[in-house]
Amino acid sequence: MKFRLKIALALVCLLSLLFGGGSSALISLSFQSALAREQAAAKASYDQLLHTLQLVERVEVWSRPQDAVQVVQQLSAQGGQAWAALSLTAGEDVLLSQGAPAQGFVDLRDLVDGGHCAQGAFAWEGRHYLQLTGQLDIQGTPLLLHVAYDISPIYTTRQQQQETFGRIFLILLAVCALLSYTAARLLTRPLEKLSQTAQALAAGDLSRRSGIAGQDEIGALAREFDAMAARQQAHIAALQATMEGQDRFIGSFTHELKTPMTSILGYADLLRRGTLSPAEQAQAADYIFSEAKRLERLSLKLLDLYLAEHQAPELLPASPAALLEDLAAPLVPGLAQEGITLVVQGEAGLCLLEPDLFRSLVLNLLDNARKALEGPGTITASVAMTGQGCTLTVRDTGRGIPPEVLDHLTEAFFRVDKSRSRAQGGAGLGLTLCDKIAALHQGQLRLESRPGQGTAVTVTLKGGRPCPTDAPPC
Repeated sequence: MKFRLKIALALVCLLSLLFGGGSSALISLSFQSALAREQAAAKASYDQLLHTLQLVERVEVWSRPQDAVQVVQQLSAQGGQAWAALSLTAGEDVLLSQGAPAQGFVDLRDLVDGGHCAQGAFAWEGRHYLQLTGQLDIQGTPLLLHVAYDISPIYTTRQQQQETFGRIFLILLAVCALLSYTAARLLTRPLEKLSQTAQALAAGDLSRRSGIAGQDEIGALAREFDAMAARQQAHIAALQATMEGQDRFIGSFTHELKTPMTSILGYADLLRRGTLSPAEQAQAADYIFSEAKRLERLSLKLLDLYLAEHQAPELLPASPAALLEDLAAPLVPGLAQEGITLVVQGEAGLCLLEPDLFRSLVLNLLDNARKALEGPGTITASVAMTGQGCTLTVRDTGRGIPPEVLDHLTEAFFRVDKSRSRAQGGAGLGLTLCDKIAALHQGQLRLESRPGQGTAVTVTLKGGRPCPTDAPPC
């Protein structure tokens, strides 16, 4: 059963209980009030009749019960009496009986107490009567006066009220059912929309949102649901991007292995056949050695990446400017022979970093800058201190990088010019490793480049700054 039907049924049942119970109680109270009024009126009429007989008996001094019968007959003949039936008895003898309902009188003799009358009720031929019975003494002979009053209109009125209530109740029940279902449908419409959104998400439509903007609990639930869906979409998009990156990594890694392995196997086969001259054998051995060195560099790069991803570095206080100068000094002569000027600029200060990873970061950036220069040029390496650590910037005056590939440079094995990079011994892992090192220092890597104007790589390291020795603990 749908939730809206449950709400509608609950509302209908609640209305039925409240309206039915309230109306029944109101009819019952009205009936009891009318019955009480009739009982009071009948009691007053009976008391008046009994008092009249007692008064006449004291004035005329009756000598026998028949005198009372005559007086009652005279009163009945005068008309205007309120009773429907009357009976006067002495013991088991009936002295007087008027009105057909007198045949239905009940025996109330045991309930008569002195001057007080007894009260009862009975039905006769489909009508309801109120019976009053009292005692009248004539010369020591006790007489019982039974009087019946017709109270059928009260029961008729109650029956009419119940029938009217029944018709009204059925009409209200139908109207309430319709309104309850309409209200329940309006109230549950956001839930239905939320359910449809959930089904769409389960079917793969990750962009689907409920769009419910209510301020009640359902609106709050919808907003949380949409936020959850957005997070899941972002997570799945990130997962898909990771899977795509892994596919590219596997494809590139396979290609990187295939090229040197093919060369090694080819030249090794030539050497195995023994058909080469000494000069050709030396050349084949050189090819095998160079390709093996490439595989060695590739394996070392992959090992560095693995360690960067799976080992938390221990950050120590160090001077990034001093580390940069120590690494750059041995490279200056070799670069100068190629017509490349290396400029080092370092701001004094200490920050928390992993020295070996910082050295690898500097060497990879300088190596990439050297490869970007097609001839003489300038490489500028600078360190600036920040409140959270330091920034390392390596800028070259090389050929630059096209804007459309900047976002892919940190992907493993990605190279702008594959033939040139392979000829220079590159595997496309340098910037990937640099990006990992920056992440391990809670930082990031940013590239800026324009074709023909050079490239600038800025690495922000946020490992922190050590506290001065004379300062309070940080």
